[in-house]
Amino acid sequence: MPKQGLASIGITVAVNSVDMNYVTEISDIGGSPSELDATCFNDKMKHYVPGVQDTKSYEITYLFDNSDASSDFRVLKALETEGSIVPITITFPDGTAFASTGYVNTYAVGVKVDELTTAKLVMMLQSDWTVTNPA
Repeated sequence: MPKQGLASIGITVAVNSVDMNYVTEISDIGGSPSELDATCFNDKMKHYVPGVQDTKSYEITYLFDNSDASSDFRVLKALETEGSIVPITITFPDGTAFASTGYVNTYAVGVKVDELTTAKLVMMLQSDWTVTNPA
């Protein structure tokens, strides 16, 4: 019998095969296709067919740290500067893995009093998500 729910504890995010250290939020994995209007003159209701899937950019929020060479910000900023398309893999605690590729962009997010400093990773995806099911 399947589990009734899956906690977010243990989700890993790897960019260019390097695990990120301090991820706090990931955006939706996947997206809906656009709706192409296929309504004809003799139809009494609108009809649609699926078009191109638009997943927009993929966003990840993480805790900002730039204190050493393995800090998330420094690693991601180097990938951004390089300008290459790199892989991203999100793995859930049950072993399900979602993989895609994209260009990296990262920046520090604005800060308020009594909050942790965060940063944002924005990947401009260049391939559809693939899903690897757990063994």
